[in-house]
Amino acid sequence: MPDAAELDRLAGLVERVTFHNEQNGFCVLRLKVKGERELITLIGHAPVVSPGEYASASGNWVTDREHGRQFRAVFVKIYPPTTLTGIE
Repeated sequence: MPDAAELDRLAGLVERVTFHNEQNGFCVLRLKVKGERELITLIGHAPVVSPGEYASASGNWVTDREHGRQFRAVFVKIYPPTTLTGIE
């Protein structure tokens, strides 16, 4: 497992849950991240996640041949929505 000091950090609003496996928590999320024009793909593990929630992650940037630039998370923490739109 990588040293925490070597990991990048990423945080943003979950715009879309592209995939989520309820058995093992593996998920592919699309995040709206401050300072980024496009949605960011986050790959990691979270027991439960829904659009409108906030995700904070530590991991590394990778470039997948088929899917392009992605953030591969070692640690993911999901926070409940705080905005009216997210709560709806």
